[in-house]
Amino acid sequence: MLKRWFKASLKVLAALAILLLLFLVVERVRGQVSLARYKKALVAKGEKLTARELRSSFPDGENGAPAVLDAIKRLSNGVVLPKNYPPRMKLMPSGRAVVCFREPEWVEGKQTNRWDQLATDLKTNEMVLAEIRAGLERPVLNNGVDLSLGAQVKIPHLSPAKSVTYWLGSGCQLALHAGNTHAALPNLLTQIRLPRLLAEDRLLISELVRIAIGAIAKVDTWEALQADGWTDEDLAGIQSAWKEQDFITGMAHSLEGECIYMAAAFDMVRQSNDEAVGLLFGLEEFLSVEDSTRPAWEKLTRSLPFGEQIADLLKKQVYCRVWRFAWSHQDQLRNLQNTQRLIELTRRAAAETSFASVHEAFAQIEAASTNRTVYDRLRFPDPLAETSFSLSRSVSKALRAETDRSLTICAIALKRYSLKHGQLPASLNALVPEFVSAVPVDYMDGKPLRYRLNADGGFTLYSVGENLADDGGDASALPDHAGSRNLWFKKDYIWPAPATPDEVAAYREEARKS
Repeated sequence: MLKRWFKASLKVLAALAILLLLFLVVERVRGQVSLARYKKALVAKGEKLTARELRSSFPDGENGAPAVLDAIKRLSNGVVLPKNYPPRMKLMPSGRAVVCFREPEWVEGKQTNRWDQLATDLKTNEMVLAEIRAGLERPVLNNGVDLSLGAQVKIPHLSPAKSVTYWLGSGCQLALHAGNTHAALPNLLTQIRLPRLLAEDRLLISELVRIAIGAIAKVDTWEALQADGWTDEDLAGIQSAWKEQDFITGMAHSLEGECIYMAAAFDMVRQSNDEAVGLLFGLEEFLSVEDSTRPAWEKLTRSLPFGEQIADLLKKQVYCRVWRFAWSHQDQLRNLQNTQRLIELTRRAAAETSFASVHEAFAQIEAASTNRTVYDRLRFPDPLAETSFSLSRSVSKALRAETDRSLTICAIALKRYSLKHGQLPASLNALVPEFVSAVPVDYMDGKPLRYRLNADGGFTLYSVGENLADDGGDASALPDHAGSRNLWFKKDYIWPAPATPDEVAAYREEARKS
């Protein structure tokens, strides 16, 4: 009797194993077929899905990127630079900002820094900085990023590219402190145009660094606009340099590159279980995830004798292998569909110059990345499912950068108008067509930037911010960000006015205490 029961049990288990295997095979085939069909449809629409197709054709001329990066490596650390570069546009709770090139000195950590020390550091590196400026003027800037390498792509140039902004910005600040706008101009123009160094990478991380460089350049441009001595020709050149930038189109290009990067990454994990383990659980191990955040089954397993080894075996040697075989194509399809949707929304936002036009669609994509069934969590594990959420937030950063750029161009045009007419215009329409071809757009809602003259002789220039509501130039913090000095956490995103004398005194006192 027992023997018959045992044989029957084995047959049932064997049947279940065969059914499970058939199910996994069906899932694999379903994923492969669906992925192939979707790729074919994208190609028919004209989308580029290989690194070779996406690669730009360059004009004749020597590639300046290697020379620039080599020169950056030869910058010599000094007393002040690169760690203790001078502060810029220090924001106060009111939303106004301290003009830092006017400060007699500055404190970083426990070190008091002086302008003459900065001058020595820049003098030591004068020739190298000249090489960097010259290299960035070349028609070709290509870092040779190969998207087809997937997770093995090499990007050692990103950190040096960002670091040089502090050298250029410091040179600009030193010249402004000395009252020499003519000497400040070359460093400022180079800094504004520096994002071009990474534009051909077509990789999301590179685009985020471009946006970060642009944010630093915006701050230095704000400082420069507080100085006297500019000519209209100088200001027109700075304005033109900002017009050349394009962060939202760059973001669309980088998302196109991400499709190719992800395809290569998926190919690699299907070939190597170690690659899959690194992709799915590498960040978890790096961050030493706490047990309280683990799934219930894993917490229970790890509480048993040898539980750590059993849990790791199930995750890395069983689940990873099943996922690679049965669900990796479905996961790749889901990522490709979501990324393509983001590409199309980004192109739409660029065409309509408006975050508001795509805001709801972005929210839906972000919600879908977190609202998954139990089965979906097996097919689409967290590190990959969260990709859509991260990409969506990256597009928001690009639209922020475009808003910053628009505000900066408008502020320069206001400075030029004031220089010529001795007063500020009554409305932004007065800037057209002499100083701008059209009133600069608020990329948050697609409408012209808001502007008004103030009773103190200054002006209020602002975007509606990410809440997409015109609060009349209200600089108070949003409910969830009380006390924050981040301009994006205010009801409206306002171009800062210079700090009052009392605020400057408070800033200096705070610096002395810290």
